[in-house]
Amino acid sequence: MKVTYRWLKEFVDFKETPAELAGMLTEAGLEVEEVEPRIKPFTDVVVGYVNKAEKHPNADKLSVCEVKTDEGTYQVICGAPNVKQGQYVPFAKVGAQLPIGIKLKKAKIRGVESFGMICSKEELGLEAHSDGIWAFDKEYPLGADVYRLLEEEYQDWIFDIAITPNRGDCLSVYGIAREVAALTGNPLKPIQVKVEEASSERVEDLVKIEIHDTEGCPRYAGRIIRNVKIAPSPEWMQQKLEAVGLRPINNIVDITNYVLMELGHPLHAFDLATLSGPEIHVRASKPGERFVTLDDKERILPENTVMICDAEKAVAIGGIMGGQNSEVSDSTQNIFLESAYFKPERIATASKRLGLSTDASQRFERGTDPENVVRAIDRAAQLMVELADGEVVQGIYDVYPQPIKQNEIPLNTERINRILGTDFDKEAIRQKLLSIQLQVKGDRVIVPTFRHDLSIVEDLAEEVARLTGYSNLPAHDRATIPYDMPISEHERQMRFFREELLALGLQEIFTQSMVKKEEAFAFASEEPIKIKNPVSDDMAFMRPSLLAGMLKAVSHNLNRNNRNLRFFEIGRIFTHFDGKNIPTQPYSLAVVITGNRYLPAWNVSEQWVDFYDIKGYLETFLRKIFLDNYQIILYDKSKYMTPEETIAIQSGDELLGVGGRIHPDVCAVFDIEHPVFAFELNVDVLTKHVLFERQYQPIPKFPYSERDIALLLDEGITAADVVEFVKKNGGSLLQSVDIFDVYQGDKIPAGKRSLGLRLRYQSAERTLSDREVDKYFRQIINKTTKHFSASLRK
Repeated sequence: MKVTYRWLKEFVDFKETPAELAGMLTEAGLEVEEVEPRIKPFTDVVVGYVNKAEKHPNADKLSVCEVKTDEGTYQVICGAPNVKQGQYVPFAKVGAQLPIGIKLKKAKIRGVESFGMICSKEELGLEAHSDGIWAFDKEYPLGADVYRLLEEEYQDWIFDIAITPNRGDCLSVYGIAREVAALTGNPLKPIQVKVEEASSERVEDLVKIEIHDTEGCPRYAGRIIRNVKIAPSPEWMQQKLEAVGLRPINNIVDITNYVLMELGHPLHAFDLATLSGPEIHVRASKPGERFVTLDDKERILPENTVMICDAEKAVAIGGIMGGQNSEVSDSTQNIFLESAYFKPERIATASKRLGLSTDASQRFERGTDPENVVRAIDRAAQLMVELADGEVVQGIYDVYPQPIKQNEIPLNTERINRILGTDFDKEAIRQKLLSIQLQVKGDRVIVPTFRHDLSIVEDLAEEVARLTGYSNLPAHDRATIPYDMPISEHERQMRFFREELLALGLQEIFTQSMVKKEEAFAFASEEPIKIKNPVSDDMAFMRPSLLAGMLKAVSHNLNRNNRNLRFFEIGRIFTHFDGKNIPTQPYSLAVVITGNRYLPAWNVSEQWVDFYDIKGYLETFLRKIFLDNYQIILYDKSKYMTPEETIAIQSGDELLGVGGRIHPDVCAVFDIEHPVFAFELNVDVLTKHVLFERQYQPIPKFPYSERDIALLLDEGITAADVVEFVKKNGGSLLQSVDIFDVYQGDKIPAGKRSLGLRLRYQSAERTLSDREVDKYFRQIINKTTKHFSASLRK
């Protein structure tokens, strides 16, 4: 953000030098990165008079000029299209040192000698680009030193201030002046806004405005100014705009830019004749919609971008840039002037996706003042009357369905002093807050809408600190640092899962969330999330599964002969957009194993891990986190696991995750030849079914009693269904049901298999008798054999 010393003094009467003011602003949190004079030193440039200007004999675009000074006349070659006889100009003599780093020498151009140069504003360091020489608009004494003349009349100091993203209120000259007033103790002068509505017409009779997207645009106002005369803006306005880095265009565009810099509120001027209706409709963009902006580029609009439209077409991207189809031109006579408040998040998202950042978008995305909408449009209308001979139509068409309320913060003097280590009384703090136009009513601070960054007591403490000056706050030899920081409930749950996985002998790894295309498509059940501007092709997509990065880690280790791997990771994955601006990002937990089942030893034969090892890890983990209400079922819908070796874990109707062997085709994507087994759980769903709060129960003092049963079943009946049935119908004394044998083969009929179950009965109150246990045991035998049409194996 650039402001000038003189412009600030128009609003605050202070005595500090530019260097002193820069120090005060920096101390208050507005870091002044650079202070430079507007008129940079140069030598041997004097006022000259163009006696004549004739076409160069050997060049069509050059002129041979005769320039007169108090010391005589000089022949000069000039390439500017606007040079002509009778002009007073800045003339650089041979030997002149210009601020752009040039030392002038005698030259011969196309066979004609040149003894100096007629300068433009660019060559004197007054603007970034000039289209021609600088012809003075008044007569100066011939031979007068131009640097001295400019220093007396135009000298100023330009402050380049780094504004943090939360301080959108300081993206204007008036916003910085408000800070200067608070720091120096001098009053802030109000901007005098008075609009003369000369026309007898009313704006409501001439235009219609509707906001269809009130979430993206809570407020929209418009004025109509008739019979404007398009012309260059006055010198004083051009100088101010050039000083802060804006190039003058014409009086109408310059006025909107001037108000932008003065008040920090962007405006947009439309040629009223180009608006169909005339009507204004504020809506969200449609999928695939295209629009040609003022810079002559056709842009594909991101969905949900705020668009300004007339009755037939889009005319501007709200808060970012207008369109070619409604811009002000030299033939414009009537202006529709827009002033609006846009939701910062919507502008920031659209600007980033479009790759289009403008002075307007930078302010809207940091938060403008919704109460500045009317003041800004009136200020611009006032200037259009004064500088463009416009006639303002009566009234403002102001659509504001749900006014934004001011925030209130409790004034806690004790807490502010405790944070700062100070002993300010309430009145001292009150005066500090009043100096930046906050209202203090009793024990409440009313925050104006231009300070959207203030919401809690700590924010007020920061304001008091910076207005006092950080170097003026008391220093302490000691500081109490709380090392035991509280953690969130989510982090506590993740820590619990992590500790249990480590206890299983697994090693935690952290992998990249960005993967290459083929790695993402290997795991995505739908189109994976593509990164718009990837760093490289290897990081072009967001991972749809933790296994994408974990298999890269497995491949890396296998290539270095590290074969026995037991990895786990907990982190976010990225699935789909679900109608939002950011993708859904659930937490996931994954385990990957490969290599030998046991560590190599002389007395242990080499055995590779298989499906039952990963199933064992899964079941053990679920037991350790006390997940009781789950089922393990066969599953053949996984994209990246072999169907015959895949299981799913579900609780009720919700799928918690899948486990099994990674499909060889997926392993091939990562150059893995060895079998790899894994399971992956959806942590967000898992945590809903885990009871993290546990109560201690003592181990029963009374002995248990066990009974074994071998059932002959149809081979299509799963063991899990039998175990679940026995648990549900075994009675209150049944503590556990375990499978100790599954057999098919000799002496077992075809299509049948034998399932051996061990049932444990126990009471926490007494010793069970054999008769009591046998009673329950016979009951469950009868129910089970009847339900599954089974028989007892003898």
